[in-house]
Amino acid sequence: MKNTAGIVRHRVLARRTASTAAVVAVVVGGLAVGAGSASAKSQIDIGVRSHSVAAGQSDRVTATGNSDDFGPTPVRLCIDEQIGSGAWRQLGCAPAGTFNLEVRPQHRGELQFRAQLFGDFGPHRLVLDRTSGVVDVSVH
Repeated sequence: MKNTAGIVRHRVLARRTASTAAVVAVVVGGLAVGAGSASAKSQIDIGVRSHSVAAGQSDRVTATGNSDDFGPTPVRLCIDEQIGSGAWRQLGCAPAGTFNLEVRPQHRGELQFRAQLFGDFGPHRLVLDRTSGVVDVSVH
């Protein structure tokens, strides 16, 4: 009788172990599927050659960025400028990747630059994807 009870306990333990292994496999498989769908890659950054320039001196603004959030739709990378506390104005755009722009501020004060990525869905149909942080340049 003792021997039969030991065999029954062994079979119950084996079933529990198999059930636990099956649950773990399903959970791990679900995590792997979820991780695969979150693979969209987007990034944007902006920088300047110098954070302090004399009026009339040129400075280089460099933006880098790309996004696959829009699938095969082309993506545009734009650089914007803000003088003091005025409105933002777009200085120029290029296809996503790296975009360099020479600026030559003529007046003293503070300048700010930012980069933006847009999905280009046709003439006058740009959809904003993301905006970079702001970089400051002091013009003296």
